[in-house]
Amino acid sequence: MSPPLIALLQAASQGRHDVPLSAFPEQQIRWAVRTGLGPLLRYATTCDAAVAHSPLWPLLHGTHLTAQFLSDERFDAMCDILDACEGRVPSVTLLKGISIAEQYYPTPSLRPMADLDFLVEQAAIPVVESLLYTLGYRQQSHRPREFYDTHHHRMPFVHPQRSIWVEIHRGLFPSGTKLAATRVFSHPHLTRQLRPSAFQGRPVTRLSDALQIVYIAAHWAFEFKGIGGMLAMLDLIYLLKQTKEAIDWEAMFDWLDGSIAATHLYLMLTYLARYGLIDIPPQRLHDLALRQRSFGPLNLHIMHKLVDRYMIDRPPSGRLCSAFHLDILWQTLLVPGSPWSNLLRVPWNVLLASRLNPHHKFRMCRNFSEETREALP
Repeated sequence: MSPPLIALLQAASQGRHDVPLSAFPEQQIRWAVRTGLGPLLRYATTCDAAVAHSPLWPLLHGTHLTAQFLSDERFDAMCDILDACEGRVPSVTLLKGISIAEQYYPTPSLRPMADLDFLVEQAAIPVVESLLYTLGYRQQSHRPREFYDTHHHRMPFVHPQRSIWVEIHRGLFPSGTKLAATRVFSHPHLTRQLRPSAFQGRPVTRLSDALQIVYIAAHWAFEFKGIGGMLAMLDLIYLLKQTKEAIDWEAMFDWLDGSIAATHLYLMLTYLARYGLIDIPPQRLHDLALRQRSFGPLNLHIMHKLVDRYMIDRPPSGRLCSAFHLDILWQTLLVPGSPWSNLLRVPWNVLLASRLNPHHKFRMCRNFSEETREALP
């Protein structure tokens, strides 16, 4: 039996607006709102005449209005930044929500975003930072400034009055990770995959559709995300809905051969295909399966169940299913190598993690992410 919110993702895939709100239990409606799918739930139930009589209608309608306001605010802020950069910065590459919301979503407000993410060349970063200061943004983070010396984006900026956060990227993944070093995310390949585009009439660049597919999947699998994980699925659903015929899948798979990015993409595509959320021939999934090194049938089944239970369904609380333990389990099963070896490592890694104090848990999680996550060639 599929989790209730799969029906919401299926409605997005099918372009439906007639889903009855009564089809979702109250806790699932609240979970949808918490994880960023509240605007989509309102959109998918547009034709439900009974929706306004639901006791959860104020929550749903309020989420919808808030999403519209925040989307307009972020679009205006991005336009201000692009206008300031015009003639001073060679190119600005939009990433994540600010890119895909305008490009592929039926309406941008369906795609909540925490930050405005964009990529510029290293040499242009001081200019962009100076322009952000001029626009009223200030840098703020709980991490020390040295952390960002090797990070893939600079210390975040926030506008104190507008509460808009901005991240200036110089790469797609942290430089100390294997994902950053893999060919598909290398600087030369990234440069070749930039495409001229426009945002609200202003010139920008974006990732090619093929690279964006891989980037969405790799970012999604980089660590286990109970909150926000469904948004990445929705990104891929809307992107593939409009571009699947134009994607050169064989070329994409050649980029990925043997890398952890192939594992990430295989995990996400097989999950979406399992519920009919995307239309992809089984042969393509088989070809991709041959390019990845982590999953056998049992491992893949376990990963799908983790997504079902802790990302799509409203997860239970408790020490054994904490976010920390879930991420350890997630990363163990993603390690390239023998699927059976990964399964055998699970009890040891989880047991070891459960005996650590909070400080050592943080260190283990960080080291585990950097050394064995292989979210990361």
